Amino acid sequence: MWLEIDDDLIVGVHSDRCDNDCFWVEYEGDANPGDRWQKNKVIPQKVDVDEEAQKRFAARAKIMEFYPEWKQLNILREGNERQISKMGRFIDACRKWSNSKSATTTQLEKINP
Repeated sequence: MWLEIDDDLIVGVHSDRCDNDCFWVEYEGDANPGDRWQKNKVIPQKVDVDEEAQKRFAARAKIMEFYPEWKQLNILREGNERQISKMGRFIDACRKWSNSKSATTTQLEKINP
């Protein structure tokens, strides 16, 4: 599996490496969003991350998979209404998923731009 790491925070756990500006590590073992990556080791989150925070981490990772921040900014700067609208619908769908009480990871996996 691949760990998506922002500073030392694991923000995503994926079967494949995605193309964004985060640091990526191929890793065999247990890891979860919210864990830390320090000295080439996973440090489990000491305090349980609540379900809402886990969903926010997962939604952010999904958005960054397709629209890393540099790409979002480029799309907004170019001003192409079709691309802006497509990106906005995708981000809104991920946000709606993360705010749903009954959201499942299978539902998030089905959201695509």
